Amino acid sequence: MENTYYAAIMLVVFLLLAALAVDVGYLYVSDEDLKSAAESSALAGAQSIKQRILNQIQADPSKLRDVVTDMVQPTARAAAIDVATGKHSAVALVNVANKGTNTLTTENDIVVGFWNLSTNAFAPGEAPVNSIQVRTRRTAESDTVGLGDLGRKLSVISGQQTFNITPAAIAAIPARANANFALCQEACDKKCMFPDVCTMTEMQMTRDPWSPGSGRPAGDRYAFTSLSFPATSSTTLSDMICMEMPALDVCGRAIYTPRSADDEVLRDMESMMYNPNVDKTNKEYESATGKLLGWWVIAPVISCSQGKQGNGDEHHTVTKYALVRISKICVDGATGCKQNNTSFDAPSSICAGNRGLFIDRISCASCGSKDMLQFPGLHPVLVK
Repeated sequence: MENTYYAAIMLVVFLLLAALAVDVGYLYVSDEDLKSAAESSALAGAQSIKQRILNQIQADPSKLRDVVTDMVQPTARAAAIDVATGKHSAVALVNVANKGTNTLTTENDIVVGFWNLSTNAFAPGEAPVNSIQVRTRRTAESDTVGLGDLGRKLSVISGQQTFNITPAAIAAIPARANANFALCQEACDKKCMFPDVCTMTEMQMTRDPWSPGSGRPAGDRYAFTSLSFPATSSTTLSDMICMEMPALDVCGRAIYTPRSADDEVLRDMESMMYNPNVDKTNKEYESATGKLLGWWVIAPVISCSQGKQGNGDEHHTVTKYALVRISKICVDGATGCKQNNTSFDAPSSICAGNRGLFIDRISCASCGSKDMLQFPGLHPVLVK
């Protein structure tokens, strides 16, 4: 009898110790872990905002205002929380509170708002919504999860962590060029300025030289570009394309446009377009069949009046950005991007004998304009 009584007491003690061990684990989420969680959560939220904007552009651009003036952005908040706490929030080590408001309080750790590129300032609760701020905390420092008040005291006694640290991060979707081709400014018709998105009959672009008085339109011209990085013998333009160089802010700045007429670069672009693992959130697919409908990119816009083919690079100042949907890229010859061992060709059924770069959607914004401040980027970045 005594042994049974003793065993019952020890079982209770062991259970208490086990529970305490689990809860004390909350205290050992480092300050760096909390900061990393805030940054990852903010990026996930910004990605969700971007995706919602892009989906609306694809479905009906005329209703884009409804998306960018939504001050709740529920899907963005849910994405941020999911990254920080995971699917089992009840046992999460990191806590993110959400009340759907745009003020940071003890009950709300997520706000959405407008990130102003010209002033590098975040305005919570202001439109157009292009950014999100997320704050994280240890669940041991929460009154509802972990050890509550005891957790706060233990964190001070242990000296392991900073008391009540709540790091915050802001992620936004600033407009940055990611396409390795530049369009001529004539491609940006006045009626195709953001937030208007023009749908056109699939247009075949060309790299043939253009000059004033030639009688040919300049709106269908394009040039390859390495953006602000000059191509070298050790790092070629093909390397830059196949390695997925980051999107760059080149509006109002000079970019490099190689004058070569070789199709090697276009083959690399074709390979990247049809690689399902590359920039997949910016590729549009037909829901019923999974067919690739287009690849959304932001291309720099330049004056092509001095463009010509030959050797070496030209320098052109970027005057606008163009949000473009590439409908297809079809090139003969060897498959591109062999250096990363993931080469892809366009399906023969898509090309049907057509060759070149084709686009069917475009929306432009001038550098330094109000429209540019509202122009959506395609790749979220941490801004603070």
